[in-house]
Amino acid sequence: MSDRQALAAGSRVFIVGVGYGGLPLAIALAEAGFAVTGYDPDRGRVAELRHARPGIENVSARRLKRVLQTGLFEPTTKPAAILDSEVVVISAPTPVHLDGTPDTAALESAARLTVEGAQPEALVVVESTSYPGATRSLFLPGLRRRLGRAGADFYLASVPQRAGPRSRRRRLGATSRLIGGMTPACGEMARSLYAHVVPTCLTVSSPEVAEMAILLERAFQGVHSALAAEFALLCERIDADFFEVLEAASRSRDLLPFLSAAGVAGECVPVDPAYLSWFARRKGLPMRTLESAIETNQATTRHVVERVEAALAADGEDLAGARVLVLGVSCGADTGAVGNSPSLRVMIELQRRGAVVGYHDPLVSELRVDDVVMKSHDLTQGVLEEATICLVLARCRRRDLERARAYARRLLTLVSVAGDEG
Repeated sequence: MSDRQALAAGSRVFIVGVGYGGLPLAIALAEAGFAVTGYDPDRGRVAELRHARPGIENVSARRLKRVLQTGLFEPTTKPAAILDSEVVVISAPTPVHLDGTPDTAALESAARLTVEGAQPEALVVVESTSYPGATRSLFLPGLRRRLGRAGADFYLASVPQRAGPRSRRRRLGATSRLIGGMTPACGEMARSLYAHVVPTCLTVSSPEVAEMAILLERAFQGVHSALAAEFALLCERIDADFFEVLEAASRSRDLLPFLSAAGVAGECVPVDPAYLSWFARRKGLPMRTLESAIETNQATTRHVVERVEAALAADGEDLAGARVLVLGVSCGADTGAVGNSPSLRVMIELQRRGAVVGYHDPLVSELRVDDVVMKSHDLTQGVLEEATICLVLARCRRRDLERARAYARRLLTLVSVAGDEG
């Protein structure tokens, strides 16, 4: 490590992007005594934060209001605060285009801002998930040209986001982090920051190792989801209960009892494997297993809709005009996050095929489905009896399931309900 001291409370931190990854980090650092500026070019997003409306499930309004009142967290649309900061954290979104190729526009914009504004001896941390080598290729050349040597004149590390929106209970402080410094001194400087807010930091040898490791984690989840979807199809062909099969197999092996037959969920798992697949093809090594899993996961929505059509057709009814009630629209039983939810994808497709779609989810009071704004129905006996078919597409409260089983005319369950809450 160089002569610079480890980062301590009171240091000034500039975070680019205050969404699912950036906002929890900003709040945690402010609670630890750091002076944090959260930058986002979206004026509406910044206005919401200033009024203590986090807009995400893994940060409560109470926590946000508390750090705003201390003055240790300031949301802003002005990038000039980077000039006074000792730490710059990149938490820009990294979605994919419709053709599955990475959309790195926001990350590249953040890199330009950082290269132009980072000060001598600043620590630059890239949290955004992208392709292996993104930290080195997008940030290192410009910082080195302007500031000098990594590990002496500035510090650069990849610390991929791991805390996501799937659970309100999974706070940043309960999640270990991987740290890949450009040099050992860079890794140690990054560790000195994250040690204030996470329980465990594992330092790896390079940014590429950290970037690849998080993609492997997400790809692993995606492959599991695809395998579950294919098992569900096969179980349907032989008239076996997929979830009974899953529970039985889990008794002898450490399987994943939360797997869904409705598709993969979350902000990261449906998206990040596409980065890895794209990167591997650029290197001349297509990842067939991963690509197959991506294709399977993408096809799951269509299959779910076909199952709904088949269930209705068996009773002489059409999907067009049918009243479909979806039970559970969020990414999990204890989160209101809807991004990339299988339920949302299914609802959009059902609506496009002429179904009249409604939903119930106590954690999601309002939802936009293909430009139509919906509000969550109360799960009354009348609502259930009026629905032509009721779909369970996300884990939900036990009492809601029992009510649906009692009153729904048709009930189609496509997610494991073992251990559901309530």
